[in-house]
Amino acid sequence: MSRLSSGSIGLAIVLASLTWGTSGCRKSGSVATDAASPPGKIASELKTNGLAQLPGAVYRSQADSPIHWQPWTKETLDHAVAANRLVFAVVAMPQQAAFRAVLKNLAQDSALVSLINETYVPVMIDGDAAREIGILTADLCAEIKVPLQLPLFLWMSPEGNPVAWVPVTSEARVAEFFNQSHTMVSRMWIDDTQYVIANSALDNSNRRARLASRRNTAVMSHQPGEDAVRGIRQLASFYDPYSRTFDEAGGLFPAGALDLFATTAVHPGVPADLRTRCLETTRELLLDLLPSAMFDPLEGGVFSSRRGKSWSLPLFTRDCVAQSRAAVALIHAYRATDNQAALDKALGLIDFAEKSYTTPEGLFSVGMVHATDPAAWLWSIEEIEKELPAADGAWWIAATGMKGLGNLPSETDPHREFFRSNSLGLKKSLAQIAAAQAQPLELFRPRFETVRKTLLKARNSRLGPLDRDDSSHAGASFRMVSAYAAAFGATGDVAFREKAVDLLEKSRSAFGEGSRLRTFSKAAPGSVGAGRAFVYALALQAALDVAMITSDDAWLRWSEDLATTAAELFTDAEFLKECPDDAKVIDLPVTDLVMLFDDSTAGLISLVETRLAGCKRPLVASFSQLATPLPRYAIERPILHTDLLQATVARHFNVTLVIGPEVSPDLRLAIERLPLRMIQRRSAKSEDAVPAEAVKILFANDEPRVVSTVEALKQALSSSPN
Repeated sequence: MSRLSSGSIGLAIVLASLTWGTSGCRKSGSVATDAASPPGKIASELKTNGLAQLPGAVYRSQADSPIHWQPWTKETLDHAVAANRLVFAVVAMPQQAAFRAVLKNLAQDSALVSLINETYVPVMIDGDAAREIGILTADLCAEIKVPLQLPLFLWMSPEGNPVAWVPVTSEARVAEFFNQSHTMVSRMWIDDTQYVIANSALDNSNRRARLASRRNTAVMSHQPGEDAVRGIRQLASFYDPYSRTFDEAGGLFPAGALDLFATTAVHPGVPADLRTRCLETTRELLLDLLPSAMFDPLEGGVFSSRRGKSWSLPLFTRDCVAQSRAAVALIHAYRATDNQAALDKALGLIDFAEKSYTTPEGLFSVGMVHATDPAAWLWSIEEIEKELPAADGAWWIAATGMKGLGNLPSETDPHREFFRSNSLGLKKSLAQIAAAQAQPLELFRPRFETVRKTLLKARNSRLGPLDRDDSSHAGASFRMVSAYAAAFGATGDVAFREKAVDLLEKSRSAFGEGSRLRTFSKAAPGSVGAGRAFVYALALQAALDVAMITSDDAWLRWSEDLATTAAELFTDAEFLKECPDDAKVIDLPVTDLVMLFDDSTAGLISLVETRLAGCKRPLVASFSQLATPLPRYAIERPILHTDLLQATVARHFNVTLVIGPEVSPDLRLAIERLPLRMIQRRSAKSEDAVPAEAVKILFANDEPRVVSTVEALKQALSSSPN
């Protein structure tokens, strides 16, 4: 997400604090003293911090705060109505590190703590778990014409209608910014309570109509297959292999774009020139990414985003979802290019996720992202020489491209904030470094590990102790199931298949509540922890991935059950709801159409629909009709819709394997190891007329083919550009 300067934050405060005046005008002149409502009844729950029993990294991090944070529930709003108090909410995400420093600044100011506790009903909202609120923050920031930044301070009426809001950074003078907005909002509340209530309700009504209009007036493509191809061509044109830049890619690690390019590059039926372009772009992107500082050579893992347009200076934050998404994308890139380094990086990310995010329950957490000083992650040559023996320091400096004046491009660090500093990215493989030292790889590997551990220990001493997130999280766990499944396909290592099955079984048990899903393994109020549409989409994806690598129809049946429940919970007349009705606190038609923080629900569900249809287990018609359209805005801004473009390619250039009941074990294993998601597969029925020992391959734009050997299967599916 974009960063805000102090000046732009100040402007945001002014604009947000005036938001309650956009729908009407107050009467000029003095305000009658009886316009303010009398003090209300303060429930006992509001006199203490109410987060102690809630799961999740956001809530656990604030459970000991002196601020009397309350959960995001209808009951909390009822208490606000009874108390006749405004709600002061903070929307945060565990993947965004700034919230902890911001809230620490609030909590350390005793006068400010008293002011918040005695004036407001303070509410903490995890915008990842309550995904509809996380998505809403983007609309709120757009209303006041500032870039999205979390955490977001949000003042609401007791009924939950937004009154004013301001995005805050960890570098901000938090108390000062809070007090500026508080002064204006609280004065208005005291002067004319009923006006604030009525006007914020009117504003929210207009907001509801605007959100509804957005979905109703969206123009859908009448030729989605052709338009998806056009969108991918446009996305590929943004990459320039000469300047090594990827325009409009934003600051996030480009897992979505890399995945789309790699899967399109090898997908049968896609125009050959597009496959060629996607393959070239995949190869070039790997040349930029793999040796870059986005991959941490000391501890492992990939950083989620970067500063500026160079991959040489990351924002030093990591989470489990970023590791699993990047691992799958790199595995697909390996399968398209045969670049072994891509597979090695992917497997390294899986290993890092296991070490960093596994919970005591054997599931996965999102991960507690920490706001740290970038300088703690950077190195001067002198620091390396101090930590390492001269011989080891020399090869490490050469292998990571360190320089005396620093290796950060001037455009990345225009103010020379990090002068003489170096980020670390291994420019050479371990085998290349060993060869330069005239040592066999197996003899050099322990030497490399000693250096790595020495530098990691030094860096950890700079960073200090960092908290660990032990809250099992559905999204992270289902993502890791898919990463294991992809790793099995690429390597054939059955240990990955076993891990995928085991983790999916644990996840189904831990996150299942009857026929429904929840976000955390521990119980929480529905508005806090009920599974949103995004969680169902990830679970469906994971179940289908495991069904494909195991040939076990039990997982297909579970995916059907999940799809049926999702259709009941998230189908509206004209859009996919993100939040179940019984978990909503405020009534806004929020739908997840854009890759804002992660994949979008729309893109994931669209691909799930294609996969289930290929298995002859289609979604119910009303759900399917909402999932399949390709909006034209996806072609105009392809970087924000790579998931939807991928789903559209899979649908309109579909390839389906119809598998006979007696195929050889080798052929079945080859089918199970095929790339997931883009090539569909199902068991043959009598009407398919498939020989028992054979596979019929159905192409959207070609004649069916029948194969009965592994080599024939590979040849039929080969789409290597000429």
